[in-house]
Amino acid sequence: MATIDFSCAHCQQTLEATDDMAGEVLECPSCGKPITVPRPEAPVQAAATCPACGQAMESGSVLCVACGYHTKLGKKIQTDLT
Repeated sequence: MATIDFSCAHCQQTLEATDDMAGEVLECPSCGKPITVPRPEAPVQAAATCPACGQAMESGSVLCVACGYHTKLGKKIQTDLT
């Protein structure tokens, strides 16, 4: 089971809760005030890797800026740089 690390909004005490406790209102063990366990953050989407050159690409991008490979077309595209 995953854990959620967060801080009390009132006293800044660092706390930890299991992810199944997300959304529950608890009493801060440090200051005694009510706190809500936050929902876990969505996982960060990993950056893609260009299948042609191995260069890192921004997640969701279709064109590798390093080599010109177009992931939707499955080939490198040529550009005319004049």
